Amino acid sequence: MIPLWWCRVALVGVLLVQPLWFGWINPPTVVPPWLVLVLTMVPLLLVLPGTWQLQARSLVIAGCLLLLYFCVAVMEAWANPAARWPAIAQVILIILYFTALPSVRKEVTCND
Repeated sequence: MIPLWWCRVALVGVLLVQPLWFGWINPPTVVPPWLVLVLTMVPLLLVLPGTWQLQARSLVIAGCLLLLYFCVAVMEAWANPAARWPAIAQVILIILYFTALPSVRKEVTCND
């Protein structure tokens, strides 16, 4: 099983992909890029402190948020060739997060 701290790596990776994707590689044309960055980064930044401390509740909430990011990334990878590579990177990071997330059960039961 992948260690739980990989959730940290994956969440920080998704946070790093957002400005690269929406600010540099494929900026939006209809709305300002800063608005898209605020809307995509603030929810993840709110759960980052709890996730960094590997708190079970924050890890699960971050996982629920990442499901939305996963859906958007899969859609963009499929439909938008200009955004394909950052979307695939985001999909891989989110899969890594969910692969490491079951370790939270092991960590919680070992600490009790």
